[in-house]
Amino acid sequence: MRLGTFLLPSAAATPEQYRQGYAGANPNFYQRTLFENAAVLRQIDELGFDFAAFSEHHFHLEGLEMSNNPIMLGAWAAGITKKLRVGQMATVLPSRNPILVAEDLAMLDHFSGGRMLAGFARGYQTRHVTTIGQKNGAVATYATDPEYAAHDAINRELFEEAYQVVRGLWENREFSFEGKHWQVPPRGITWDHPGTRAMAPSMLGAGNELEKIGIAPNTLQDPATIELMVPFTLSPNTIRWAAREGGWPIIFSPIEQTVKACLDAYHEEAKKRDPAIGWGQNVGHFREIVVADTDDEALAIGRDALGFIWPEWHDHFGFNEALRYPGEEGPIKNDYQTMVDRGYSITGSVDTVARNLEKAIEMFGIELLVLWMGLGPAPIDKLLRSNELLVERVLPKIGIKLDRFEPTLRPEFDTPKWTDVS
Repeated sequence: MRLGTFLLPSAAATPEQYRQGYAGANPNFYQRTLFENAAVLRQIDELGFDFAAFSEHHFHLEGLEMSNNPIMLGAWAAGITKKLRVGQMATVLPSRNPILVAEDLAMLDHFSGGRMLAGFARGYQTRHVTTIGQKNGAVATYATDPEYAAHDAINRELFEEAYQVVRGLWENREFSFEGKHWQVPPRGITWDHPGTRAMAPSMLGAGNELEKIGIAPNTLQDPATIELMVPFTLSPNTIRWAAREGGWPIIFSPIEQTVKACLDAYHEEAKKRDPAIGWGQNVGHFREIVVADTDDEALAIGRDALGFIWPEWHDHFGFNEALRYPGEEGPIKNDYQTMVDRGYSITGSVDTVARNLEKAIEMFGIELLVLWMGLGPAPIDKLLRSNELLVERVLPKIGIKLDRFEPTLRPEFDTPKWTDVS
């Protein structure tokens, strides 16, 4: 099994300090955030985790999601790790310029020596998506939106077109695209530079009009092999789209019937691309895991970690819908104990976590588990020990060995990587 981790990151402040307001504006908290996230990144690199991934959220004066640019955070993380891959959960494509996203990810791939993975999402926070994506006409999509259907259609259209641009630029030396929202390059650009005519002539048409562009550098990895992550979803349309693209949807719910319906949808669609794919394969699962010496101690740690972050912030966006049982009506109780009781937060002693994790792995055939670590409000020393207990005691107890994805570089690449000689 592979382990990834999802880091927001959040301001390194206590719950009481958050409640005083504007934790995101305090430079002391953010410097401690970097210190604590760096400690986790170095640790999980050594423990054998496959990757760390960062989210994209903006304007977070509240301090709970100080994660403006997951690609830039990935470059920072790559510089302090050796084997850990770096990715995004995720870059919000509807509000981004896909040409710049393609360039930035290609640069990250080179900076990291081929350790980049790509994660793209559609965006669920209106404050961020509509402000950043105003030139695109972007809108967010979230479970409790009263105009969900209309907003979802606009958002999905923007997402899928932007994705085509990113992929096209990676997969072609020169590329052109004519879409509803993006033209690459726009028509009518005159480019009569003799250097281009001599050294990159296929970018130009018969006259001096720019017909194609290409990004430089392009990815270090063979673009056909770059892993695509599609977090965090329960949408059948998104899951089927991921299956068609060969991506890994990261399933957000722990509820058995809900997860199995997602796995069924993915498998049905993925078989059209790969008839040999097994049920449950190529799908990731999203959880929190907190391990301590006793169940009570783990619960106390978890309440200050995701047990603070989720109820204080994420329930507003409908996250608790992921905990709903089929047919259940009324509001889901918005507290940490509910997250534990319904299986999202696997929290407890080594024996308790081993038992509950083994059950989930057997039920869903989990190949990839992405852990949401509640860094920020939780004590860093206890979260570091939790990771250590998970890898060194829980996983061996249930016969799980950690695996890592091995990137495939472009076939024409035949020199040492700069990371090997620096």
